[in-house]
Amino acid sequence: MKTPQKEQRYLRISLAMIMLLMVWGLIFCEFTDSNIVELDAGAYIVSGLIGIITIYVSKLQSRPSDRVHPFGYVGFVPILNLIRSFMILLICLKAVSSSIGDLVSGPSQTEHDTVLLYAGVTLLFNGIAYVYIQRAYKKTGSEILKVDALEWKIDIYFNLCVMVAFTLSLGLKHAGFVKLAAHIDPVSCIVLSLIMSFLPLKMFRENIQKLSVASVDKVTYKVIRERFYNEIPHIRAFDPHLTTIDMSGVLWVEVQLYNHNEGLDHEGLLALEEKGKLILAEITENYHLTFNFTSA
Repeated sequence: MKTPQKEQRYLRISLAMIMLLMVWGLIFCEFTDSNIVELDAGAYIVSGLIGIITIYVSKLQSRPSDRVHPFGYVGFVPILNLIRSFMILLICLKAVSSSIGDLVSGPSQTEHDTVLLYAGVTLLFNGIAYVYIQRAYKKTGSEILKVDALEWKIDIYFNLCVMVAFTLSLGLKHAGFVKLAAHIDPVSCIVLSLIMSFLPLKMFRENIQKLSVASVDKVTYKVIRERFYNEIPHIRAFDPHLTTIDMSGVLWVEVQLYNHNEGLDHEGLLALEEKGKLILAEITENYHLTFNFTSA
């Protein structure tokens, strides 16, 4: 089985686990008013929606560039991550505002047994999913699976923190500090929401940068120019002008050729393009090359 097909199979299994945990979380939302459970269930809903899109993007990114998408389809990955990070930030913002409202109005009594049962079972599933996807990443080397495994790992830490917080709350309740114990749920929800916001904010900034158009650094430009001149020596006869930019992580190279009474038929131009592609493939995985021929 080819790597893209393996990647999509692993992503489908990961999505199935997410959907299972989403249903699990929504069921427990009916049995408890815990802000933590609502936050976790909301995160799984977002993960489920993004998981479906991720499988589609996984299929797209293996396609070659075409006239409609001259930069290829790799730019869809940062767009996907932007959507993911933005939706997680919205969920965290809602959780923080809801928890602050509970603190102001007075938090309700916490159902410790219910929340601990939820967190314990969710932690078990998160652990199984992380081990499976992490092994899949090591087998395929897929960057999408790497991010997916990281998200499962974050979920493990989240559920461990929930169990610690509610164990502390249960201890305070048995010690007679009932009101203080009731504040653990909204306070821990605010803290975990703020912690969860850090990674999406970082991801948002990184992917905005990936989607921006930037000039290629001088060293890379010099390497490309020298290799074109040295490995395609007859290109000098056409007074070539190279333009290089970085767009969405794709190296775009445009070579403008000028006709100074030097013949260059269609087959000759195709040969130049093939040689140029071989050169760029050794420099970067994601690139797009065009040749323009103008009569001087």
